[in-house]
Amino acid sequence: MTHAGYWWRALTMEDAERCAEISTALSACAGAYERFQPRDFRAEWTEPNFDLSASSLGAADSTGELIAFAVLFATQEPPVRPWFSWGVDPEHGEPKLRAKLLDWAIDRGEAVIASCPPDARVSLWGGAYQGYRADECALQAAGFSPGRLWHEMRIDMTERPAAVALPDGFVTRPYRHEADLPVLVDLVRDSFSDHYGHIEQSFEKDLEMIRHWLNGSPTFDPDRVLLAVNEATGIVAGSVLPLTEYNRRPGFGYIDTVGVRRAYRRRGLASAMLRRCLADYWDRGIKTVCLEVDGESLTNALALYQRVGMRVTHSLVSYEKTLRDGVELAKVALA
Repeated sequence: MTHAGYWWRALTMEDAERCAEISTALSACAGAYERFQPRDFRAEWTEPNFDLSASSLGAADSTGELIAFAVLFATQEPPVRPWFSWGVDPEHGEPKLRAKLLDWAIDRGEAVIASCPPDARVSLWGGAYQGYRADECALQAAGFSPGRLWHEMRIDMTERPAAVALPDGFVTRPYRHEADLPVLVDLVRDSFSDHYGHIEQSFEKDLEMIRHWLNGSPTFDPDRVLLAVNEATGIVAGSVLPLTEYNRRPGFGYIDTVGVRRAYRRRGLASAMLRRCLADYWDRGIKTVCLEVDGESLTNALALYQRVGMRVTHSLVSYEKTLRDGVELAKVALA
């Protein structure tokens, strides 16, 4: 399909390399300097119940080279908050490219409404690097409103973090993949249920998705997972899931999740586990470690990471467009 001088088509798995190049170039223009990896696009595009051919759009120039893309994800149950990833090669930054991609994303988002409860609010989500005006202006022109900031945080360690004991009554034990995967998923469901935008879905759905990401990741090492257990009950109360390397910053460590069950919060468990994780990175020769966090976290996660010495390096702005008013099913405030 041709439009405005470009050839438009659905993406294929072979486009992962080019999408990574476009995203890396965009990151450099925004001052973030991330190095996106094709394997991460392939992992997203092979998520359970996702159909790349029906949920993507790419633009190619006269030579056939991909210069822009958008991919819409509506795999949550119910899909009341579909979201899209997108990118336009900075060398082909015409406004009409962005406008076309956003029009497509809105159309695809509106098609999801039929799969949502009849009284539910449905909104479409996208994002842009903070300060990258080309993307921010395009989103606002398409009717999206800026919302929360999502930060990349980093610590550059100059010495090994001091050893910190877990709070009284808690011990650590090894994680045994795959036997402990249901335990880990249950903990993640509990600890992330108070995160902004959380939508309750079935345990089986969450298990399927987390298994997909862990089993498909070359940076997941089960031996690095830290589980904190309540000695009295045997309940796994918290966990930290570090990756061997940050996909977008080779040579850096990356902490994928830090989670503590609701019943065990405000005891210093997260801080103690996090410091142990950082000490383990140091022992393995990795001095710089990153993670990503909601800048307005309902559970004040930002302050936790600041207390252990992490700082914000760059931010993304989430943008929202209401597709249908109704009852908000996502978590937007603490009860």
